[in-house]
Order: sequence, then structure tokens, then C-alpha cells
Amino acid sequence: MRQPLRILSLEDDPRDSELIHGLLEAEGIACEMTRVDSQPGFRALLEEGAVDLILSDYSLPSFDGLSALKLAMSIRPDLPFILVSGALGEEVAIEALKIGVTDYVLKTRLSRLAPSVLRAIREADERAERKHAEGALRRNEAYLAEAQTLSHTGSFGWNVTSGEIYWSDETYNIFGLDRSIKPTMEFVFQRIHPEDRDTVQRALDRVIDENLDFNIEHRVLMPDGGVKYILALARPSRPSPGILEYVGAVMDVTATRQSEAKLRESEAYLAEAQRLSHTGSWAWNPATGENRYWSDECFRLMGFDPAGGMPPFETVAQRFHSDDQPIFAEKLERARRERTEFEVDYRITHPGGEIRNIHAVGHPVLGPSGDLVEIVGTAIDVTERKQAEDNIRQRENELRHILDFAPQQVAVLGPDYRRIYINQAVLDYFGLTLEECLSLDRSWFFHPDDYERIKSETQSKFSTGLPHEVEYRLRRKDGTYRWFLFRYNPLRDEQGRLRRWYAAGTDIEDRKEAEELLRQAQANLAHVNRLTTMGELTASIAHEVNQPIAASLTNARTCLRWLHGDTPNLEEAREAATRIVQDQTRAGEIISRIRLLFKKDTSQRELVDINEIIREMIVLLRGETTRYLITLRTELAEDLPQVMGDRVQLQQVMMNLMMNGIDAMVDVDGTRELVISSQRVKDGQLTLSVSDSGVGLPPERADHLFDAFFTTKAHGTGMGLRISRSIVESHGGRLWAGENTPHGASFYFTLPTIDAQA
Repeated sequence: MRQPLRILSLEDDPRDSELIHGLLEAEGIACEMTRVDSQPGFRALLEEGAVDLILSDYSLPSFDGLSALKLAMSIRPDLPFILVSGALGEEVAIEALKIGVTDYVLKTRLSRLAPSVLRAIREADERAERKHAEGALRRNEAYLAEAQTLSHTGSFGWNVTSGEIYWSDETYNIFGLDRSIKPTMEFVFQRIHPEDRDTVQRALDRVIDENLDFNIEHRVLMPDGGVKYILALARPSRPSPGILEYVGAVMDVTATRQSEAKLRESEAYLAEAQRLSHTGSWAWNPATGENRYWSDECFRLMGFDPAGGMPPFETVAQRFHSDDQPIFAEKLERARRERTEFEVDYRITHPGGEIRNIHAVGHPVLGPSGDLVEIVGTAIDVTERKQAEDNIRQRENELRHILDFAPQQVAVLGPDYRRIYINQAVLDYFGLTLEECLSLDRSWFFHPDDYERIKSETQSKFSTGLPHEVEYRLRRKDGTYRWFLFRYNPLRDEQGRLRRWYAAGTDIEDRKEAEELLRQAQANLAHVNRLTTMGELTASIAHEVNQPIAASLTNARTCLRWLHGDTPNLEEAREAATRIVQDQTRAGEIISRIRLLFKKDTSQRELVDINEIIREMIVLLRGETTRYLITLRTELAEDLPQVMGDRVQLQQVMMNLMMNGIDAMVDVDGTRELVISSQRVKDGQLTLSVSDSGVGLPPERADHLFDAFFTTKAHGTGMGLRISRSIVESHGGRLWAGENTPHGASFYFTLPTIDAQA
């Protein structure tokens, strides 16, 4: 039921307003009338919006009907507006109609008012309905346009008879055509890919001739050189005799075709990868117990022809090796029951009798409710790998047998030095079982005196990851210890990570004994060399010892003379006695040094002052330099660090070099000078030199100076320089010779200081 009509009455006479209200009510028009007589009141009610119809007088004291009409058109142009006036000229009526008045009624003819109101309301309702429909249509068109844009689907109409074509906005977008251009079939065919034009033309000719729907896919060349895939769908209609139209849709399926191409490419890659890796994929339906899917490679692995379709599960299981069937069935059933992954190895027999080894992995696929939907997985042909593993195991066994027969001790250690393998030679040497040898603590195997050194050396050398050698003594089963040389070589994987240490040990006990005998022989030879040299220095030594003894005798006589006087001079006697003590001390020191050089003893290392050793040898050989008129000059650096060495051996080196220099100048005319120097050089080394102005090095034979038994002296043994070099090298130094400009020879040797050794 319609609500009462809400009427806004613009009337200055209340009686006229009441009259009109009564008239409308009498005509059956239910209404509610609100009267205003001023512009502010009129505007206020219009802006409130609770008005369905305006009835306005033309003439008001402060307002007029035309002004009210204009105001209403600006605020509510859809609102019916009827002028009700006592008199209205023709010009005013025309003006009002131009502005938009719905109707006008003279107050002298109010009988026309009710029909006019009813017609105005009806027309207003029709306008509102039409406006609503137009709005809905526009919304639908917008929705359709948006849907077409999102789905890349355009619509079209084609009047085959006239050739006229209609395109939606999205169709324009798909073809890349400006909307100001009218599309034609000529344009469409220009855009169709040259390779597709004939196919499209034949398809259109057939559907037009037979009045059929068409479904055509083709490629379109875009202005930027790109290519689109287009799917056109259309249905024929005949709106009138002789007229054929097609209405349909155009879809841009480029993304779909590209995705399909990528999918086909991926599938091809996957198939090739499966072929190369001998890996097939499969799916099994646990509800039916049947195979749901096999890849082509899976067919090949199982020995079935894809053309024959999916084989039943039972048929496949029958080809399994009889020993493997129960294992496969049990693992598959457990995976189905517990909905878990599984792995299984089995053998399958191909129709030709060939047996292949298969490694299968299965993964459960669960539905939204947690139910097992299917099991998917892979099947890998591991026949070659199995054969390779068997071959490797066979070669390992052969190698193990070979190593067990090897006389060397061989072991394999992990990167953490854990013992992994030990050959039979090791077990026989220790008298242990393999289990005992692998479980015993490392300290059991080594000599107690070597163990701490071994721990330190192995930790340092193993940490480098490089091949290295270590010497130590190992405990034999009878409790004795023997020396071994062990060589360690690392094994790394392709990423450079350390995986194994291979160790090979050689018994060097005999070599150690031979080295000790050689060392003893060298010590004896050095002792003989010292004795020989000391024998040559008898006269000089006697002279050096005689000087303090003679001085002591003189001082003793002087002391007695001071004591035998009438008045003993005790102070002078005391000074003479003091000189006697000093002379005897000096003689004792000379004799001690000589006895030390004559003494045969084991090598003893201590901290020594190299300059002090030089001075001691100068004192010992002073007689020789005096005898041959040789000037002895020293250039000794101050504050030199001490050297860890054997004092006697270093004295022997200095004595040999100084005697060689003296001998080289005996027959030389002119200046005879022996220069001894010491200095500190880089890397914490000391360099000492003995230079003479003698005959120089033997021409073209200098390389043989340090060879055993090589000598340039008539009565030389040829061992002095050889022994000197051995002593220097045993102290970590180096001994060599060179020319001394302008004539003579120089001998140099280096020694590491305690700073360098630290």
C-alpha cells in the first residue's frame, strides 16, 4: 500500500492550501501537505528531502513560482513541480515549461489538479524506475567489463551479411587496437599469424556455410612484435530472413598456452631426468590396492610396455624375486596402516629373464580429514650401483688381504683420529686381537718417554691436514720397544673435506742403531781431530803455559826478597804473592781448556757465549800467531745473545778454522792478518767469520773443500772442515767458504740464538 503523498505547498493563503488538500483527498489521493510561504522555508524542506510533490502559487509577497521552480530544479531536479495560480500568462507558462515545470493548473480550474497530480506521480515513478534500471545496466556493464578484463575475455558481434563488427573494450585490448578505429574482417586477418590464416579462413567458411557454432584458436601478431594466442567462440543467429550474425567471445589464452608449454617442457625435462637417472615415479591407491599412475621410466624399470596400459598390482608383484615379495608386502602394508613413509629394496625379473635391483621410496598423501588418499613415490634402478658396491667390497676384501700380508704396519684413521682399520702386521706386532687394538687407549702403544711428544706433534701436524711423518717407539708384545717411522696421508672428498687418514709404519730400529753408531763414530773422529790439532800445537801450548809459570817463579823470588830484608816489607810481599796466585790461575785455566779439548765425552748442550769461545781460542793459539808473525784482529759485536750448544764442539770449529787460516799464511810474503768477527743478523741468527790473507781457496776445487779426506795440506787428514760442518749443522747452522778480497779466504758459519730457538 502506497504511503500518503508528501506535498510541499508554496502558498501565502492558508485557505487555498486547505482547499487544494481537501480537493485531493476527495479525489482519493491520500496526502500530507506542508505549507510554506518564503524562500528559506522552501529551501529547508527541499534539502530535508521528505517531499514527493511540489504545488506552488505563482505570486507570493516575497517569492515567486518561477524562482521556486529554478531552486527546486537545482536541489531536486527529479521532483514533480506543478504551478497552481489564479492567473498565468502564456509567456510565463512557456518559460515555466522550458525550465522544467511538470504542469500548471489555474485555480479557476482546480478540477484538473487531481489528474495532473496523478500523472506527475506516475511519470516520476516511471523515471525513477528507468533511472534505477539504467543504473543497474551500467553496473552490470561495468561488472561485465571488469570480468572481461580480469579473465582476458572480450565479446563481439559480427554481422556476416553486412560485414559490420562490434567489439567490447576488452576485445580492443586483446587485439591492441585503438577504440576510435572501427574493426573489420580485413584488419582481423591482417593480425592473424600468417601460419594460421588459411586454417582460420577454412574454419569460418565451413561454419558459415553450415550455420554452425565455431570454436577457433589461432595466434595474433601484436603491434610490438609479440604473439598472442586467441580462442574465439561464437554462436550463429538470424534476426531476420537473409541476415546472419555471430555473437561470441574472444579469450586471450596466451598465459594458458605458455603455462602448458612450460609444463610440457618441465615434463620433458622430468622424463629425460628420470631416464638418465633411471628413476620412475608412481602412485598407488590404498583403497583399491591398484596402481594409479606410472611414469614412462617406471614402465621401463618394471619391464612393462606403456602401450599395454597400467598393469594390475598383483601382476607386477609376481615379477618380484621370491625372497623379496614378503618384505615388500610387509613394508607397503605398514605404510598403509600407519600412514608413514617407507623405503624398500627388491629385485624384479624382466620378461627376458634379466634381474634388476630396485630401490623404492613411498610417501603417504592424506586428505583434509587425515584419511590416506594415496601413496606416491619413486622407483630407482640401482642395479649398476649394487654391482659397483659389490665390486668395491670385493676389491676392499682383496686389498685387506694384500695389506694383511704386507710387512709394513698399515692403519686407517677417521678425521677424528679414531682407528677404523688395522692390518695383520699391526696385530701380530702388538699380540692383540682387532677388537683389543681398536679399543685400547693410545698411551698403551707408545714408549712413556715419547707419548707427550707424540701427542703434541700429532695434534700440530694433523691440524694442518697435510701429509706428514712421525718417528716414535712402539711397544712389542714381549714388552720391548722398537722405533717406527709412520707416514700419514689424508683422503678428502670432492668438497675438500677430510674423510680419512692412511698411515703406514716402517720398522727403523736398525736404522736408529746405525745412526747411533754413526754418531759415535763421528764423535770419535772429532775427538781424534782435536787430538791431532792439539798435537800440532804442542809448542804453542807449552809457550802459553810457560809464561804464567815463569811469571809465578819471578814473583815468588820477589816475595822472598821482600820477606828476608832487615825490615820485611809485608805489603810488597803480599802484592807479589797475589801476582803468583793470578799467574797460577791463568796457567790452570789454560790447562783446563786443554784437558777439556783432550777429553772424550758425550755431547752436552748448554748456554754459551760465542764471543767468550772466540777469546779462549785466541789465547790458546796466540803462540802460533806470534810464531808466524800473524796479526790477529777481532770485530766482535757486543751484547750478543747466547747460543745453546756444546762448548767443546764449538771450540773445535773455531780452532779448526783459525788453524786453517794460520796455515794458509805461513808461506805468504807481505801482510799476514787473521780477522775474526761476530755479528747478529736477521731471524735471530749469529754469523761468525774467520778471514785470512793467505793463498786463498784452491782454484776450481772449492766445491770439494768440505768433502771427507780432501786437503790442500801436505800432512793434513782432510777431516777438519768436514767435521766442522757436521758440528755446525747439528747445531742448526750452516758453514760455507768464500774469497777474501783482495787475497785470502773467508769461512763463515751461522748459529741460531736462544731467541730464535724459542
